[in-house]
Amino acid sequence: MKAAVLKGPGLLELDDLPDPLCPKGGALLEVKACAVCGTDVKMREQGHRDLSYPRVLGHEMVGRIVEIGANSHLAEGDQVQVWPGIACGKCRPCQRGADNRCPDIKIMGFNCDGGFAQLLALPEQSLSGGVNLLPHRDDPALVALAEPLACCINGQEQACVSKGDRVLIYGGGPIGALHALLAELHGAEKIIVAERLPGRIHLLERHTCAVVVNPAEESGETVLAAEIGRAGVDVILTATPEVRMDNDLLKLLSPGGRICIFSGPAPGNYEERIDLRSIHYHELTITGAYGCSSRQNRQAVELLTSGMIKADWIVTKRTNLARIEDAFSHSAQRTGMKSVVLI
Repeated sequence: MKAAVLKGPGLLELDDLPDPLCPKGGALLEVKACAVCGTDVKMREQGHRDLSYPRVLGHEMVGRIVEIGANSHLAEGDQVQVWPGIACGKCRPCQRGADNRCPDIKIMGFNCDGGFAQLLALPEQSLSGGVNLLPHRDDPALVALAEPLACCINGQEQACVSKGDRVLIYGGGPIGALHALLAELHGAEKIIVAERLPGRIHLLERHTCAVVVNPAEESGETVLAAEIGRAGVDVILTATPEVRMDNDLLKLLSPGGRICIFSGPAPGNYEERIDLRSIHYHELTITGAYGCSSRQNRQAVELLTSGMIKADWIVTKRTNLARIEDAFSHSAQRTGMKSVVLI
């Protein structure tokens, strides 16, 4: 089979690999679409703490089952979306529905092979809750957005985003856009997105109800004063690593406000002194979010396939496996939103 293999930082090559065998109790998937995540771009350029080489990247996957073991609710020919986690299913986090926190979790495209390949072997653990049937032959490129949307669901659950909230999102790329759509679905009273790139600003203004501001032109304090007065926002979601986690950020929150550190902060932005008294007196919450659970992944598939969240506009580049470098360049250069490799 053809596969895009990362052999080291900056060394992404299209290789011929042996076709994988169908695992006992698992399935063999013919990959139809795999989206490029910002983490994929980072891994290609710098590596990642959960990455091992050589590796077939890709963790936002849709495909068709071509071989499957007996005693499954799925069948050959089924189109499915795949949660990239392979959890043990037995530990305390797994038993409590937080399988993304499994201490022994493996992640396709990180420490086992992922979806930038013609075929993908799915282990038995994946079939117990990590593979979602798509009965309506939905657009694979659209459904490939389910995993990043599920990550946003996780972040907004951690930050308790709910009806009437005023939400500030730093970063208006694919993740910021999905956060804006999800916050709107949750009934947020006001959504403000901070984004610098004109093309993304245009898309956000056209397809979301968010107020989009350019932080290069206006400070956060000025924008919030104009939009909501001196009250502050209820929730801050960081959808870019370029946010400094400091006391100035805390000052943008209303009493009872929550910050979700969604994107991993860039070096220099995460070792700051924080005034714990302001957290105490104003009942503030700082939380993190990393990945998504299989439950959140199933929920994201339903939101996309039902049309409750309309996100097709986020896919701004489609290409094939032979031109995967075009997809990575589109994402790395931020010329649009999301790039998807159709295989």
